[in-house]
Amino acid sequence: GRRAEQIFLEMPASSGHGFPDFGFFSMCKSTLGVDLGNCLCMEDVKAMKHTSTPPSGPALALRVGHVPLVEAGGARQSPFGVGDDVAITELQKLKGLEPLSWRYERAASSSRSLFPKDSRRCGIKHNYWRAKVVASDGNGGFEECWCLLSSAENPKNRNIDVLQAAAEDAATVAGYAAAFNSQTARLHNDETGADHDAESVVGIRVCVPAACYVLGGHATHVAQPGQAVSLALYPFSQVTKLVFEGDEEFVELAQAFFHYSVWHSQGKEVVADVQGLEDEDGDILIVDPVVIRSEAVTVGDLLSTLVPTGAGGNEAQENAQTPEQLRFNAWHPKCGQLCKAFDPSRRSAHCRRHCGLSMPNCGVGGG
Repeated sequence: GRRAEQIFLEMPASSGHGFPDFGFFSMCKSTLGVDLGNCLCMEDVKAMKHTSTPPSGPALALRVGHVPLVEAGGARQSPFGVGDDVAITELQKLKGLEPLSWRYERAASSSRSLFPKDSRRCGIKHNYWRAKVVASDGNGGFEECWCLLSSAENPKNRNIDVLQAAAEDAATVAGYAAAFNSQTARLHNDETGADHDAESVVGIRVCVPAACYVLGGHATHVAQPGQAVSLALYPFSQVTKLVFEGDEEFVELAQAFFHYSVWHSQGKEVVADVQGLEDEDGDILIVDPVVIRSEAVTVGDLLSTLVPTGAGGNEAQENAQTPEQLRFNAWHPKCGQLCKAFDPSRRSAHCRRHCGLSMPNCGVGGG
């Protein structure tokens, strides 16, 4: 049990390939009487015999390969560092996590979807599990935490490059969240005389994932040795869509953050698929967001927006909107009071630039 976990967490790594030394297997067998060749399997995965005996050892043995730098004021930081070895001792496949896959389903199901299906972040489907993680506490002991584990459905996509893209998106969103939380803290301080900052104010926290190499484990249906999965410090058993297609229950903090990210980037980036849950402190924890970046505007793009008025003019103008404008209007159907704090001129009878997008308003009808 615990002694096996300790030996696993302290196992030496061989040079070059990142897998544990095979001397580790014989050490465990001689010390514990446990043959870890059946749980930390390498070449003989297919040769394992079916048995009614529950498998021994961790469901997955992982080594952290990539953790992005993040701004603390907007992130729920991973407790793992590059090179750390962790063990997954329990995996839960939960219905409450199914909304995490909706983005990929929408992108694949319709050519009119506002999620770009040719994007690595929207076009590669992942499966998700709630995972109990055991890791060293740095003081000779162990600590447990619940995380969200993500694994690409297609084994060809279970590589570190795909996961780095997700981690870097999360880090980018955490940067926007830090700036948004600072803005919210200033408002709160002005109104109440308090002394909050981005880290102490109730706000948006992004669960930034760590990309991990798979060393082994008996959960080969999730991932196999040499492949990669991600872990995010998201302890909940369900996910709620907060900003997705525009018909969700209106959550002002999440909607204001979506608006702020577009405004702050001057329309160059849209933080899409804002999803997660509110924690016991009132913070909204966001997991697996995606950043949709606008393409450079060409002269042809500008000329294509000059459409005739009159019969059919409204429809033509709607069709002439850029993808960024369509996403903003669809996903942010109205503004709340928080939006007024950073974008007070969002309502206008004339077409002006708000949030970096040429539009008369930020989703609110009329001027």
